[in-house]
Amino acid sequence: MDERIEVYVNDRKVSIYRGMNVKHALIAYDQSVYAAVVCGQMRIEDENGFSLGLEGALTRGAKIFTLAQKRT
Repeated sequence: MDERIEVYVNDRKVSIYRGMNVKHALIAYDQSVYAAVVCGQMRIEDENGFSLGLEGALTRGAKIFTLAQKRT
């Protein structure tokens, strides 16, 4: 299974293999952004504002966004 799908991270198109998840899309986008999410400096949301985890599934055309984590 080597079919690629296109998803969008912060409105930039990235190509990942079908079956990969949010983690892989972030790494394809920018490894430093992935590291910031892992460290808790950023969070991930889908296009509807719902929180996503790094293991979340993605489908063709999915849109995810990274946001600075609010300090409490």
